[in-house]
Amino acid sequence: MSALEDHIPESLSPLVEDIVLIQNHLNAYCHAVDRGTLEEVAALFHTDAVMTPAFQGGDPLHGRDAIRAWYANYNLYYRSDKVQYLRHQITTPSIQVNGVEATSTCYFDADLLDLEKKESFRVYGRYDDKLVKEGDRWVFMDRVIHGYYAHPITEYTMMEG
Repeated sequence: MSALEDHIPESLSPLVEDIVLIQNHLNAYCHAVDRGTLEEVAALFHTDAVMTPAFQGGDPLHGRDAIRAWYANYNLYYRSDKVQYLRHQITTPSIQVNGVEATSTCYFDADLLDLEKKESFRVYGRYDDKLVKEGDRWVFMDRVIHGYYAHPITEYTMMEG
């Protein structure tokens, strides 16, 4: 056994495991929203969760059903044939775990190609989250979506593949 292997634990500490699970949860949200899979998005939220789309000046949405309905409306444009290549990602997540509760703050950027306007569009913002652990998985209990700014990109090159 090498000196390095002597310092690698057989299993991660529960805290590190929770941080990894939460980071995967945050990433899963991005992929589910980008695919437009409503049930996958809804399942990432607690049944009594609250989500506030602060970037729209929106009121808090209470409960998984209200959150699912908001995303159904969101999908009317973002998953329509007017939009191609919707993609968003998170950066610099700061995660704090306290037992079965956690908080996370991370930045996001999102972009898409609007086929009617013939422009790419990019949005920047921040997610502020409170999560709770249900069994062996984490779910959003409270999510606030802050939009900072957006801008069109009118010059772009389509790539094959």
